[in-house]
Amino acid sequence: MEKKDKFSGIFHLYHLVSFFVSINAYLFSTFINSTAAQWGFSFSEIGFINLLLSFLYALSSITLGHIGYKFGYKKMMNMLFIYLFVLSFTGFFVNNRFWLYIFASLQGIFFGAFFPQVEGLIAQSESLLKVTPPSITGRFTLAWSSGNIFGVAFGPYLTVKARSIIFFYGIILSIVVFLLISRDKKINGELINFTPNRKLTTDSDKFDVVKDISRMKRLRLEYRIILFLGGLIYTSVLAEFPKLIKMAGLDISRAGFLTVGANIGVLLTFIALQYWKKWVGNEIICGVLLSVVLLTGVVALFAKTPLLFFLTAFLAGGSYAVPYTFAIFYGLLSTSEEHGKQGALHEMVIGLLFGVGPFVGGIFLDHFKSTFGLTFLSIILSILIYSIQFFFNKSKVVIEK
Repeated sequence: MEKKDKFSGIFHLYHLVSFFVSINAYLFSTFINSTAAQWGFSFSEIGFINLLLSFLYALSSITLGHIGYKFGYKKMMNMLFIYLFVLSFTGFFVNNRFWLYIFASLQGIFFGAFFPQVEGLIAQSESLLKVTPPSITGRFTLAWSSGNIFGVAFGPYLTVKARSIIFFYGIILSIVVFLLISRDKKINGELINFTPNRKLTTDSDKFDVVKDISRMKRLRLEYRIILFLGGLIYTSVLAEFPKLIKMAGLDISRAGFLTVGANIGVLLTFIALQYWKKWVGNEIICGVLLSVVLLTGVVALFAKTPLLFFLTAFLAGGSYAVPYTFAIFYGLLSTSEEHGKQGALHEMVIGLLFGVGPFVGGIFLDHFKSTFGLTFLSIILSILIYSIQFFFNKSKVVIEK
């Protein structure tokens, strides 16, 4: 019995759903970017199609993302999986630029609406079960970030070798998850039936910053802005690396196995910040960790070989995961009655940076015609990040309720 208490109750069905949907999201996005690189899109054109996708992602997040709080998260997710079923069929028709733009647009709407639902459901249900804030956000981020590794690694390869598998995956996923959620809703209602491991519910009073609502509101605004800036490097790498790797004379079908360094960097950063929590409420430590943005640009300057491409991508993952961890912690858990709203706002930021990053990165890369474009961008972003952190700490910005 003791063994069961020690090892069970860590993850549940909705972490598994997040994992498999994340694979789907990154299979679709790498399909779009790899196809664009194959068809000769410029860096700026690749950036533009990602900008369109992300605008619709953000719009979907802010308009549809919080509906689940009012009408039921599980009900909303099932409606979205019907949409995913149709979206996956659309992929088979992508044989020219027009259909690539249509597919990207429809994808942005789905994922922008989906992730706030699952975030809100997990946060609401686990808060009622007294799971600690870092454990709620940490386990969710581990679930989706481990899934995107598979999507990024195999997306370009499948795009070149067997693209139909990407869309069959979406079709099968939508059917299976729809049935699982329908069954779970019928048995357990709109909340998650889950008995958390006792490790997830201990030390709930350890983080004094969680009790200071005013400070939490300030920190969530600060790190949502910084997340947007730091994430621009990561999203530029994800979207533009297939073309950069092709320009370096490497096989584009293998681009995912280098670009996936970014997702591995995200996952390992999440794991580290989940178990080492000295950063909570400590702005000095947070500032030191944010230096990974500048470090990414330094390494990018020398990226000519597969190893250095992988290392650049790895550090870019940290540039995203570090402020992401801060933003989702201070945002999603700051007010217990607004899980759906805060999840939607968080995903709106994610959606915007996944478009603005490739678009801005594409402009810099087109101008410099080399990875120095990423280096120059990282320097500018680092200056902005530390200026924002300095401003929020010195001015003690007050956020009204």
